[in-house]
Amino acid sequence: MSAAPLSLPKLFGALRSGSVAPLVNAIWVPATSALLIVLAGMIGFWLKQPWLFAALGPTVFMMVSTPGHETTSFRAVVGGHIAAIACAYMALLLLNANEATTLAKAVTEVSPRVWASALALALLAIVQPQLRAYHPPAAATALLITLGAYRMTGRTPLALMGSVVVVALAAELLNRLRPRRGR
Repeated sequence: MSAAPLSLPKLFGALRSGSVAPLVNAIWVPATSALLIVLAGMIGFWLKQPWLFAALGPTVFMMVSTPGHETTSFRAVVGGHIAAIACAYMALLLLNANEATTLAKAVTEVSPRVWASALALALLAIVQPQLRAYHPPAAATALLITLGAYRMTGRTPLALMGSVVVVALAAELLNRLRPRRGR
C-alpha cells in the first residue's frame, strides 16, 4: 500500500517530533525509480541493446510506489511483459503487419499496425488475467512492438525481457530493504 502524499506541514511536524520516516518515504520512490532506470540504461549501454524502453518507466514507478500490490509482483511484471511481447508478435503475424510502415512514418493512411495494435491489446486483455499476470504497463510494450518501435528480430526480444527481469528483481530487493513507512 502506498502512504498518503507527504505535505510540507506533515513533513515539518514530523521533523520537529524527531521522526525522519516521512522524509525517507518522500525520497524513496523518486530515488529508487531513478536508480532502476539508470541500472537498465547502463546495462543497455554496456550490451549495446535496447534495455531501456518506454514501457519500463511505468513498470518501475508502479513497482516502487505500490510494492505488494498484485499488479507489481515479480510474476505479474515478468509474465505481463512476456504476454505483451507474444500477443504483439502474434497480432503482427496474423495481420501481416510486420513489414508495414511504422506508424511514425505512416501518418496519411490507416496503417495495418493500428489494427495489429488493437488486436494485440485485445489479446493481452484476455491472456494476462488467465496467466494471473495482470500488469497494465505491459500494454505499452505491446504497442511499442506493433507500432514498429521495436522489431522482434535478433536479440531485441531478449533485451526487452532481460531488462524487465533485472529491473523486477532489483525492485523486489530494494522494496525488501525499504525502511518501514511511518504515518
